[in-house]
Amino acid sequence: MSALTAPVSDQLYQALRKELLRLALREEDLAAQEAQRVHYWECMPVTVAIHRQCAAALRAAADDLPTPRAA
Repeated sequence: MSALTAPVSDQLYQALRKELLRLALREEDLAAQEAQRVHYWECMPVTVAIHRQCAAALRAAADDLPTPRAA
């Protein structure tokens, strides 16, 4: 099914899934950037765990979206 012939709802879900996964990747990147600034003997900032939890929640939300209908 091409993007031009897909029902609007399928296109919407695909776009929403793509955006949720993009945001999840951004959260993972933020966590990595913050973790990189910490020496191994220091405690990890709580924000690193929070960014990772947000990324997991965004990926779960993307996985919960309906899958495109078969042709």
